[in-house]
Parts: sequence; C-alpha cells; structure tokens
Amino acid sequence: MHRFFVIEARRLLPLLFLLVLLVTLSIYDNFFREIPAVGPEDGSKNAITFVTADRGDLVAPTFFEVIDSTESWTRLRQENSALPDYPFNPAFEYAVSATNGEIKSVQVYPQEEGVVQVQIRVTEQPHSYHLVTVEREKVGEQPRWLFLDEKEQIMQEIYAPGEDGEADNKDAPAEPGAGAKTAGD
Repeated sequence: MHRFFVIEARRLLPLLFLLVLLVTLSIYDNFFREIPAVGPEDGSKNAITFVTADRGDLVAPTFFEVIDSTESWTRLRQENSALPDYPFNPAFEYAVSATNGEIKSVQVYPQEEGVVQVQIRVTEQPHSYHLVTVEREKVGEQPRWLFLDEKEQIMQEIYAPGEDGEADNKDAPAEPGAGAKTAGD
C-alpha cells in the first residue's frame, strides 16, 4: 500500500519567509561590516579617534609609514599581500602603518603656521603589523608625524610632503610613504 504525503504551502510560507530574512541579514552583515573606532585611552583633549583597518602577523624590520596617496596605498598592498581590500580614500584620510608595533593612541598638537604635530604612541609587537586610518580634516594638510614608544622616546619622525627639516630616526629604518621625509633625506 502506498502512502501519499501532502504538505500545504501556506504552512511553509512562514518558514520560507524566515529563511529569506536570515540569508539577507547574512549578506548585509558581510558587505556592511562596521569597524569600531578606537577612542582615546587617557581622555586627552588633543586625542583623536582612529579606525583599525587591519592587523596581523608579519616578519619584517621595524618601520613606520604614513600613506597619503593612492599610489602609496597600492604600493603597500603590493608589498603586503596579507592586507585586506580596505577602501582607502586619500582625499579624506591618512593611513598609518606600524610594522612590529601596535598603535595605542594618536594625538594632535597644533604648531606654527598651520603645521600640526601628530604624536602616535606605539608599543612593540614582534612579527606583527597594525594599520590605522586617521581623518584628514582632523590632522590637516601639513602634519609632522612623530612615532613614540612607551617611554615617550622618539622612534621616528616623518614630515609632510614639501616640508624641509631634519628628523630623529632611532632604531628604525625609514620606509616613508610618498612625499614623506625622514632622517637622512
């Protein structure tokens, strides 16, 4: 004897609706993932927030880099295939890369004639990299990037494009972004 099994479509519609909602939510989460901004740890009024674009493990010498153009970003992506496909926009942001270090805070101190000193506090993290982005409007167009260790010692200083000056470069080889100056340039 054969049994006939009947499923009514109206009983499956709510399950089908929930399945469609679940799939669309998963797709939305993958395409529109929000990366949380990191706020200042010490509550300083000169501190600005930054967004971690990526971090991971890397075997390379310690160096810092400020990326201010699409060409510099493309070169960095070609040199480091582990970097994600981050939508870097040089018109609105700078990217700051620390190899063998983790960026803990970014603070801005205005100087004379529109020059801004950006102090970046870094802790050493062997075999790793940390890539953050900073809003260009908060930093300005003539920043001096100062990388400091936990003891407030200057590790490297990078000048803005077109600016003259000598920089301290201690214990770290210079790998500047396009147009940046470091010690010895």
